[in-house]
Amino acid sequence: MSVGTRIRELLTSEPRKFQIQGARFLETVGGRGLIGDDMGVGKTFQVLSWLAINPQARPAVIICPSNAKYNWEEQFALHTNMACEVLVGRKSYKPSSDVLLINFEIIRDWEDALLAMNPVTLVIDESHNVKNRGMLKKDKKTGKMKVQGTARTLTCQLLSKKCKHVIGMSGTPIINRPIEFWPILNMIAPKVFSSYWDFGMRFCDPKPGWKGKGWNFSGASNLAELHALVKPFMIRRLKSEVLPELPPKQRIILPIDIDNRREYNSAKDDFLEWYRQKEGDEKAERAKKAQALVRLGALKRLTAKGKLKSAVKWIEDYLEEGGEKLVVFVYHKEIFEALAKKFPPAARGNRPGASRQDEVNRFQTDPDCPLFLGRIKADKECITLHAAKAALFIENGWTPGEHDQAEDRINRMGQMADSITAYYLHGRDTIDEYVWQMIESKRDIVEQVVDGKEAVVHGNDITRLVSALKAS
Repeated sequence: MSVGTRIRELLTSEPRKFQIQGARFLETVGGRGLIGDDMGVGKTFQVLSWLAINPQARPAVIICPSNAKYNWEEQFALHTNMACEVLVGRKSYKPSSDVLLINFEIIRDWEDALLAMNPVTLVIDESHNVKNRGMLKKDKKTGKMKVQGTARTLTCQLLSKKCKHVIGMSGTPIINRPIEFWPILNMIAPKVFSSYWDFGMRFCDPKPGWKGKGWNFSGASNLAELHALVKPFMIRRLKSEVLPELPPKQRIILPIDIDNRREYNSAKDDFLEWYRQKEGDEKAERAKKAQALVRLGALKRLTAKGKLKSAVKWIEDYLEEGGEKLVVFVYHKEIFEALAKKFPPAARGNRPGASRQDEVNRFQTDPDCPLFLGRIKADKECITLHAAKAALFIENGWTPGEHDQAEDRINRMGQMADSITAYYLHGRDTIDEYVWQMIESKRDIVEQVVDGKEAVVHGNDITRLVSALKAS
């Protein structure tokens, strides 16, 4: 039975041809390879496919950035019938699943527990995060072994030695220099890339270190030879190569934990109590709705505040990994100002007249300006930002039309990309999820409206949001 047939039998979603090719590649290399496809091509789906057709490849440990592990969980639920478990916190406990999702920041704390489960497969998502070598070295004074270098890399190396299958995933396997490639290559193909020293001396244009101590491996040499060595273990497709199979616009939801959960829950409880007290006041029905919108807006603002650190990290990773321009949309002014302070070189919308167009032009034409910050209300119309292939929405508006218009700033005539992606950062178990459900339910209706009016939040919407919040 072919790989494609097996995937179609076991997965609940139809694979694209290039995704079947990716799973077939992993079969060919015995589950020891690197998926180096461009961002937005669907690396996660290819690994899920391979895991689905290889049940003997479990237990499996999937290591990823913290802002991606819940997206992995959703992808498992959306495309497969496999169970998985997200590991949280630094104190380990006994997992209940044979597919575990864990973020880089806590793998050192879970090292013993992960090794004890005797994993068969190790998946390292965004594998360039293990670019710095980890080593164990005996302390001369205490005699104890201590970590030298990056602890996360060391833990990944220890797990890789235990696993029969090791899969790396990264659209940018090398961020700066060839020496960063060695750790993941060593984990995937230890017989070919066995020696850090040999790799550095051959492929990193070695120079004597400071004052003649050690060697500097920050250069590059014999790159054609290195490519030939890497090629059997890596499959890489650029987005431009698979465009005929991609939709012109993709929306991708990225669920994350907010870091102000207690504050959010307190505000939610206060809102529900206020709403309960107002429910019997028929005379003030219109005022109640207006006040409810204000209070719901406060919950949205708190959610955005709780996502801010993760959003900053996501933006930094995108700009570093993809080397492509990005448009970021927010709703509230204070979130906009916080991002502007964090990314001072960014072009900014939310400005009057010609000054906004000057910023648009800078983003469109200046290769040293990869980021545009906009507010959904102020910047969803009348500007063109098609130098970008992707937009990140840190906050939701209230209507589908707002989002469609904002997305279309990068999806314009003459755009530089044939396929664009809109990423949505959603706080898990927050008002984000319920507002998005409301927006999606209205999208079909809005698309049929021909008189220019949009669906607006009305009493029924508020009732639905309150009911959802009560149930959460």
